[in-house]
Amino acid sequence: MAVRKKIERKTGLAKLNKATGLEVWEAYWNARSNRFAHIRVQKVSDECATEEEARKAEKQVMKAALQEVARREALGTCWKAIVSAWEAECKRADGDFINPVTGKRMTEQTVRDTVNTLKNWTKRWLDMPAGELNRGDGKAVIKAAEDAELSKSHLNRIKGCINTVFEYGVQERIILGAKESPVFGVPISLPDEDKLPEILTVEEVQKLLSLAKRHTHTWYPVWALALTTGMRSSELYALRKANVLLSEGLIRVCESWNWLTGEAKSTKAKYWRNAPIPPALMPLIEALMKTEGAYLLPRISEWEQGLQAMVLRGFCEQHGLPSVKFHTLRACFATHLLASGVEDAKVMRIGGWRDFKTFQIYVRLSGVREKGVSDKFGAAILPTTEEANDQAIAERISAIYETTSAA
Repeated sequence: MAVRKKIERKTGLAKLNKATGLEVWEAYWNARSNRFAHIRVQKVSDECATEEEARKAEKQVMKAALQEVARREALGTCWKAIVSAWEAECKRADGDFINPVTGKRMTEQTVRDTVNTLKNWTKRWLDMPAGELNRGDGKAVIKAAEDAELSKSHLNRIKGCINTVFEYGVQERIILGAKESPVFGVPISLPDEDKLPEILTVEEVQKLLSLAKRHTHTWYPVWALALTTGMRSSELYALRKANVLLSEGLIRVCESWNWLTGEAKSTKAKYWRNAPIPPALMPLIEALMKTEGAYLLPRISEWEQGLQAMVLRGFCEQHGLPSVKFHTLRACFATHLLASGVEDAKVMRIGGWRDFKTFQIYVRLSGVREKGVSDKFGAAILPTTEEANDQAIAERISAIYETTSAA
């Protein structure tokens, strides 16, 4: 049952009605829950002609305020408080981190990543009573993550974070009126099949950069560095001029940008690396080094808003190129470098890949494992150039297609 704290009764204060100029009275009542500090309710009566009427109205607004407090108490505490409580519960007195739901050990970074994920993807929930969250709220979060072109594993990670913390709230009885997480059972529409990743050919990469440079596009230096160094968007944004070693022809990649906190942090792989600067890129780097500010690349508003994929897709569509997301530029770097004959280990080291299983997709895309494998076999079984009239065969096939199309 709700109790009142710091009750403010202002029925004895009259004021003027601006429309009529007459003195009027109002009844106020503030009520606060003794269970959940964030639950506060204020109710105000309609204007009354006399103080006596206002005192009668006071009973009604008091009742309405207490009923509203009781209703909100029944729904439990707000989502933000539950996330904070889960985070505090994870840390044990001995300094270890234990998931209070599963009992499994966690690293401090995992706890921090879980909290940041929830603050980012469930931002609209933070001040809502957790008991009011429903499947529709869960679907909205998953849809937003899908629209942001996150991978299926990333989507499942978001669901896992929500499910874990929501389950904690239910077990601790600080979430009332709900038994299941809002994302429990919400399907992810991304396919499971081994889909060919989007990629730009070397010719398409050349066209992208040529057009961007010709139009003096604001994003040209960002795209150029992404395609020639394999740096991630967050690493490019955090790149300081102090880490560009012109005389050595290297970029020291040692920071990435944390969009939640608005500051630089360590790279995703947790270690620094060197990325060589191609000679053809050096004039651009030297020009950027002469600009104002500590960071090499411009602070573009769309970039700060996380719209880098939208900008790139729009530019590609406008100029007849395949519509790709920003991360595809990193894929192009790895794939075409491998296809040119650079060793796997060198590409991984430059781009900051630690897991070869993740990197394997670029090896497959490059075709370096398959290229030339069937050369000898093909030479042994296929007729020689002198024996085969390939041009005549191609012309005959073309004629067949033309006949089929006409029919």
